[in-house]
Amino acid sequence: PPAIAIVAGGIPLAAGSALAFKFQKKDNVAVAFFGDGATNEGVFHETLNMAALWSLPVIFICENNQYAASTALDKAFKMKQIYKRADAYGMPGVVVDGNDVIAVYTTVHEAVNRARSGQGPTLVECLTYRHGGHSRGDACTYRPKGEKEEWLKKDPIKRMEVYLLKEKNLSEH
Repeated sequence: PPAIAIVAGGIPLAAGSALAFKFQKKDNVAVAFFGDGATNEGVFHETLNMAALWSLPVIFICENNQYAASTALDKAFKMKQIYKRADAYGMPGVVVDGNDVIAVYTTVHEAVNRARSGQGPTLVECLTYRHGGHSRGDACTYRPKGEKEEWLKKDPIKRMEVYLLKEKNLSEH
């Protein structure tokens, strides 16, 4: 599905694509990417419910970057583990270190295999961090001092570089 500016707008589009794949008996799997703030929208819940009911081949990937625009996770969520919301819809929910490229790949690969085998959707929560502001004019004054520096130590590009230099043999992945 295309990227759209409406919060959570791509979630039902992905489910619609997955429904089309199912009707057409295709082996395709749809994927929806969205931020943590989108999981407080009604369309998130409605779509996950329908996708689970119809066992649609769709993966819902929440990029939990700790902030919905400028609202910290702990100010918008009573239950901070977004992946656990999947339980309400009878689908698997998993959490993964979103700054670990191999872990994300492995987790999503398992979800894709599950969807292709007719077992329906999965909600994947990738824990990560938004290094910059939500928009160009966002000075990030709402962030605690030192938070960004701590997260930069977990930068996925740097971590992948270290992994590649250490492993040298990627044929296993």
